[in-house]
Amino acid sequence: MKGLDGMIRLSKWRLDEARKELAAAQNAVDQIDQGLANLQAALDKESGFAGESLAGFSFGPYAAASFAQRAKLQEQRAKADAERADKEEVVRAAFQELKKFEILAERQLEQAKFDAKKRDAAALDELGLQRHARNQD
Repeated sequence: MKGLDGMIRLSKWRLDEARKELAAAQNAVDQIDQGLANLQAALDKESGFAGESLAGFSFGPYAAASFAQRAKLQEQRAKADAERADKEEVVRAAFQELKKFEILAERQLEQAKFDAKKRDAAALDELGLQRHARNQD
């Protein structure tokens, strides 16, 4: 059981580390999403100024650059999503490993309790038989 406790602790540590990595991956996705939202807000704001005299001349190149930046951010988002999915799988596997050891420890504890009850019952039976034998004499 002592070795199993060590395995449980190790599994918990691995799960915690995997969860930290998943949180970092999710944070990266969130930052990219925020960048996309900011880019879209700036593009919407600038398109409002495009109708004005001098601002309209520079909107075309600005919009093209914004579209290129959005495409780059969307590509980064796809990569970050894939990494996050990989981290989720690592967390899932670490959790399954932890549960496997916890269930094994629980079964060992139940077996130890059962064995102890069985020994106690056998000892009581033996005492009863000895008492009965003494009363017979």
